[in-house]
Amino acid sequence: MLNPELVWMTPVTVRMKDGASQVFASVNDALDFLEGDWVDRGSKYNRAVQTCRRALNRMTPVAIAREAFVDFCRDAGMSTDTDAMFAPKTGAGGQHSLA
Repeated sequence: MLNPELVWMTPVTVRMKDGASQVFASVNDALDFLEGDWVDRGSKYNRAVQTCRRALNRMTPVAIAREAFVDFCRDAGMSTDTDAMFAPKTGAGGQHSLA
């Protein structure tokens, strides 16, 4: 069972390049994904893996690991539900809102 400290307060939904979505609820979920079959491993990938490992060892806050994972996903061309927070939304009467 996961230690509650390792579960993110808000899960991250990632839309893969093939259009499929996957939900990541913890540092463990993210690290399993990162340590999968990634061929193109750049600096954002390395930072995400290192930060997740440090979080598992209680050396880095879980929120920092989540942020590094989201940064990696964006860098790899995948969108996350956190991206939607900044997209303009159409309100009543065609007005745009950032809420």
